[in-house]
Amino acid sequence: MNHALTIGILGGMGPDATNRLAELITLMTPAVQDQDHIPVITYNNSKIPSRVEAILRDGPSPAPEMVRSARVLEAAGADLIIVPCNCAHFYLDAVQRSVSIPVLNMIEQTVKYTVKHFPEAATVGLLASTATIASELYSEPLARHGRNLLTPAREEQEEKVMEAIYGPWGIKAGFRTKPRALLTEVAQSLVDRGADLLIAGCTEVSLVIAGKRSPFPVVDPMEVIARAAVRFALSGTQVKQQSVLCPSGQLTLVTA
Repeated sequence: MNHALTIGILGGMGPDATNRLAELITLMTPAVQDQDHIPVITYNNSKIPSRVEAILRDGPSPAPEMVRSARVLEAAGADLIIVPCNCAHFYLDAVQRSVSIPVLNMIEQTVKYTVKHFPEAATVGLLASTATIASELYSEPLARHGRNLLTPAREEQEEKVMEAIYGPWGIKAGFRTKPRALLTEVAQSLVDRGADLLIAGCTEVSLVIAGKRSPFPVVDPMEVIARAAVRFALSGTQVKQQSVLCPSGQLTLVTA
């Protein structure tokens, strides 16, 4: 009998990335029959306002809708929540405060994975939205571990990375070939400038340039958080929140 905890996916940012995360959870679960798999509740809420518009251009905050979504997942029976959007982690503190179940931090998990598995990588290149870079979501935790962060030049960021994600022929619009070519050019530029490793710091980037699809060493936060969530869920240990995110970004938890 499956005693695994239930994973809640707070999705819709974007929908394709959300579906991929659910698929990764299934692929990473050791199972030989249906009943061995982990229960997953996915809320693919595409009505959450743009994180980029909110952070860079004072658009509507996505926090209220993210909080509502987290509460829906908790009420539906989720024991933990994961968020397949790097930029949305800017609002993770508010989400965690709104529920009594843990919200796993994809960025913190990714940095820990990077430090553990690539100890020689002193300089890390980041392929992410401009809002994620501006929010310093990766630079601060990487700096705590003595790693330097390298980001694309401004022109590359706007004309290639953002175009690859949000352009009319971009990943958000359902395209792959042109975005992959643009992101590969920027990835090569980061490597040429000294990046020892790349992080696919946008879940749309993960769809085209991570894993076997990349000629460069790339850490995919989607794979990292899927693996962490599976490990957490299979522990079978019900937990509850004791404190909100610490200054380090980590959760303090106690057994129920």
